[in-house]
Amino acid sequence: MSSERRAYRVLLADDDRVVRIPIRDALEDAGYRVTACEDGVQALRAAEATEFDLVLTDVRMPGLGGLELFRRLRTLQPGAVVLFMTAYADTDDAVIVIREGARDYIAKPFEMEELLLRLARVRDELEFRRHMAGEHGPPGPGERRMRGTAPATRRVLERVELAAASDFNVLITGETGTGKDLCARMIHEGSRRAGKPFVAVNCGAIPEELFEAELFGHEKGAFTGADRRRVGRFEAADGGTLLLDEVGELPLGGQVKLLRAIETSSFEPVGSSRTMKVDLRVIAATNRELGAALERGTFRKDLYYRLNVIDIETPALRDRRSDIPQLVDDCLGEIAARQGRPVPELDPAAVAALATHDYPGNVRELLHALERGVALARDGVIRLEHLPADVAGNLPPPDSSADAGVQPLGRAVDLFEKQYVRNVLLRVGGHRGKAAAALGISRKSLWQRLREP
Repeated sequence: MSSERRAYRVLLADDDRVVRIPIRDALEDAGYRVTACEDGVQALRAAEATEFDLVLTDVRMPGLGGLELFRRLRTLQPGAVVLFMTAYADTDDAVIVIREGARDYIAKPFEMEELLLRLARVRDELEFRRHMAGEHGPPGPGERRMRGTAPATRRVLERVELAAASDFNVLITGETGTGKDLCARMIHEGSRRAGKPFVAVNCGAIPEELFEAELFGHEKGAFTGADRRRVGRFEAADGGTLLLDEVGELPLGGQVKLLRAIETSSFEPVGSSRTMKVDLRVIAATNRELGAALERGTFRKDLYYRLNVIDIETPALRDRRSDIPQLVDDCLGEIAARQGRPVPELDPAAVAALATHDYPGNVRELLHALERGVALARDGVIRLEHLPADVAGNLPPPDSSADAGVQPLGRAVDLFEKQYVRNVLLRVGGHRGKAAAALGISRKSLWQRLREP
């Protein structure tokens, strides 16, 4: 996949010039290449001459309406994704073609930002499908590394390369599941210390009373239960790299001892008066906001500056969404290989869910979703119902049984939308601004949905 997102071609059809022109301008400002048509006949001619990625059409137009245009486009351009614009009174017409394969519909009047958000989600899905259709094998043994072409990913990789070329200490920050440990290993493997020990310790998992013995080791008989000499993490990492994961969890007493060891490159094992010298590089990682901890006095400034010679912030997956296709491709291959299964396919609904989810758990959450999908996809196809409910958007899987309590699709969509909005509002403590931002709609649209019976 190229590092630049390509310009998507959009076929826009609406007989109302007051609607058509502002939409055309907004889409062009957002980077789309738009062909705007005043009716279905003109749009059909355009489709005969040019291939489009997206079709945005009104339902009711003179001559050739949106429904008939859609049905002809299915034959003429089966790869084009179609979205409908429709007045509330025409919603039933729109849901009919959604059953037939249209991607989505948006009811008039709508906010332009809402339309752009829906198109962006479709664009992400198209990027996802385009990548998944290519030839991309999973990384081989020892090749596991952060990959991607998103700007945020490229910035991290550039920083990792700079860090690897030096021997300075590094502080890696970022949300849980964003690959901080992976970046640390890449720095080690790219440095002059490659081939020497890479030792990781989870600072948050060490009881305060055992911190010193864990990092610096202890002599036999140093305390009750010390029946033999133990090598600490500093000694084990001599010549290589020591990763202090979750360094923000260290108590202040442990911070003092750690600072001295880093400053002097030396330490005394518990129960020993012998000073040991080591040659190692320290990489620290945390998902905490250390700036706030410095202000509260719960993290020492001198230790912070000693660790933070080179800083790297790993981006959240939602900030590198264009990397999701490659991540899915790599992870699916690895998971399937571990399970001794062929790599499964993804159906369109699963693709859409994976491409548009916000991943609060980041890459770790994506990996979990794919592991679940591989485990449940017995026929070799991962479907929406095989993904975790939060990734699938809490949408129920289609039920084709005759006694499934089927109701008109327009009514079902309406009921789901109302309930989903209310659930989001509850999750953000009733804060309407936060709920509107999470849903990708305006406050006005949220207010209208809440007022509707």
